[in-house]
Parts: sequence; structure tokens; C-alpha cells
Amino acid sequence: MKKSLSFHTNLINFKLFFYIILSVAILFFDNKFNFSKNIRETIDFIIEPLYVLADAPNNFFKNINNYFKSNSNLKVINSALESKLKYQAARLQELESLKLQNNRLRKLLDSDNINMSEKLSMAEIIRIELNPYNKEIVINKGKENKCYVGQVVVDENGLLGQISDTQDNFSVVTLISDPGHALLGTNSRTSKRLVISGSGDDNSLEGLYVPKSEDISIGDKILTSGLDSIFPEGKLIGKVIEVTNDEKEDFLIVKISPFANLSGNKEVILLWK
Repeated sequence: MKKSLSFHTNLINFKLFFYIILSVAILFFDNKFNFSKNIRETIDFIIEPLYVLADAPNNFFKNINNYFKSNSNLKVINSALESKLKYQAARLQELESLKLQNNRLRKLLDSDNINMSEKLSMAEIIRIELNPYNKEIVINKGKENKCYVGQVVVDENGLLGQISDTQDNFSVVTLISDPGHALLGTNSRTSKRLVISGSGDDNSLEGLYVPKSEDISIGDKILTSGLDSIFPEGKLIGKVIEVTNDEKEDFLIVKISPFANLSGNKEVILLWK
């Protein structure tokens, strides 16, 4: 019995010694030849596809989620950019409008038609009469600004008309193209006077009662005479564009193109006596 127990103990000790020696040998050779590293790399190479395959569903749903999040973010960003572009486009239009207005005001102030010794004031057109038989505009100056009936209105190019009605904060201006409007002009070349009447057309005035013997030619400039007690002398009215001698008529048919922009102004100038 004792021999059997001693033999069993010796066997255990031998196994323990053997495994220790084996472990030391394995560690020595592994350190020298990197056996374990090669084995691990081989195992990793074999099982890596399994890891990828096992993680594929998770990556798939993760990518789908990221796609929809990115798509949603891109829509938000795109919407914000579109709004910004529209805002910038509106700002550019406003700047262009201010640029045009600045150019118009500069022309008004630098116009040869304006005598800087005259008392004058700027006014803005706020409404246009749509009735084709009444050539009138409404400006944003009235009695509060000391405007009065008969006051002369011009632009940078020539005579526009005169105020025909005033209210507290606006006035009505009858243009020289109005069919019921007439004034006395002077031919700058010959100093001969003639009556100028509106025709209802903003691009054409009529010279009335011009004798057939009158010296008047295409290109003659017509100015205000200053003799009608309304308009000051020397304001540009227009240029003769047509002279017709019709045997059926008692007078020459004279058409005059106005210098002023009767249908396209934004701002006008009021003159005081």
C-alpha cells in the first residue's frame, strides 16, 4: 500500500517536472522562432471572415441609419442654402435699384436744365393717372411742403408740367402732354414764339397756329418763353421732329418731341418762383 502511494506521488512529481521543462522549452523556442505569433496570425486570418460576416448585419443597419441621417441633414442644409440664395438675390435687386436711383438723382442735380440759383426741391412720384385722356402724376409733396397750384415741375432733361391740385401731403401734376394743357414756347434758333399743346401722347407735342410762312425746321429746339406768367424763361420743352405743309390746313402741322421723360421718371424737381 505504501509502495503504491509512493509510486503515485513520484509519478505526479515527474509529470510536474516534465510539464515545467516542456513549458520552458516552448517559451524558449517561441521566443526564438515566434511560433505562437505565426499561429495567432494564421488563426486570425482564418477566423477574420467569420467576424466580418457576423458583424455584417450590424454594419448594414448602421450604414442605412447613417445614410438617412446624412440625407436628412443634406436636405436641411440645402433648404437653408436655397433660402440664403433667395435672400441674397433679393438684396442684389435692392442694391441695383438703389444704384439706378442714385444715378437718376445725380443726373437731376447735375442737369443743365436746372439753375442752381433757383429755389428747388426733390419730390417722388407715388402714382400715375391711368386715364389715357388725363396725363397726370401724383407726387409725395403737398401743402405741408408749401407746394402751390401752378408750380413748375421739371426733370433733368426738360419741362414736365405744373401742379394742378394740392392736398396736405401730395399734389397732382398735369404733364405738358395732357391734351388740355398749353404753353407759350420760343424757337431757340429764330426767337419766334409758338403755342405748344399736349397731344395725349407722352412722346409728342403739337405746335399750334404756326403760319405757313414761319421759319421752322426739324431739329429746332423749343424753350419756354417766360411770357405766359407760368413757366420761367429758358426751360427746355422739346425738339421739332416733323413739319408738314398740308394744303387742306390753314397752319403748318408741327410735331415736337419733348425733352423730359414724361412716362419714365421716379423723381422730379419742383421749382419756386
